[in-house]
Amino acid sequence: MQPPHHIRIGTPGAPKVVFAHGWGRTHRDFIPVAEALAPSIDAYLFDLPGHGKSDRPDEAWGTVEYAEFMARHLRLDLGVENCVWVGHSFGGRLGLRLGVQSPGMFDHIVIVAGAGVPRDVSARERWKRKWNGRKFQKLKAGAKTEEDLIALEKRFGSPDYVMSRETGMRDIFVKTISEDQSSDLPRITVPMTLLYGSADTETPPEIGRKIAALVPGSEYVELPHYDHISILDRGRHQIALTAKEAITGGRRVVA
Repeated sequence: MQPPHHIRIGTPGAPKVVFAHGWGRTHRDFIPVAEALAPSIDAYLFDLPGHGKSDRPDEAWGTVEYAEFMARHLRLDLGVENCVWVGHSFGGRLGLRLGVQSPGMFDHIVIVAGAGVPRDVSARERWKRKWNGRKFQKLKAGAKTEEDLIALEKRFGSPDYVMSRETGMRDIFVKTISEDQSSDLPRITVPMTLLYGSADTETPPEIGRKIAALVPGSEYVELPHYDHISILDRGRHQIALTAKEAITGGRRVVA
């Protein structure tokens, strides 16, 4: 497979920071952060495989395969031996996996609204999901055209699930979101900071608190008012501050 597309922003010779975007997004999400820190970092902004300008994997990869591929590419192709990893959403899932599989590469990992552990689901919500699942399967069996099927997916599925059909990434999407990394997280020894928006409904604060409880010595920071996407734009200064403190070995302070 071809190396993933990336751009480079910053100062050669400065501490290296790798930015990894969320599902269905691209390196462009982190350009404002990288530009703000350009005098003090050497930033690599990737389109992860299957996203943006990067080829999709030939098989249905999970985060294990993504982590192996990215670690190998950073080391062997780009000569990156040590860096700070900043990952949003899917890039956060990948950061957790890298913290287990390739800990020696990372001075610090910053997880921005990342998943990787299951949400707490009430009995009522489990019943609702089960009911909707049965209803979807019943209606799906009666769908006569692809347009009918797509309409059903839009009615019952998440936006990322719907988009995964359009991008040809459905198999990878289903595999990655079904992963539960809970049992592996206590093995992470890399310093980690977790940033979560209080208004995020896709990866709510409870996910960040769960991860923080499982990763020894990690720091959890909850940012008021931000949701899953606004944490990237309106909250970019918070991400930049965290990345800057990660390269200097400091710990952030939130007023």
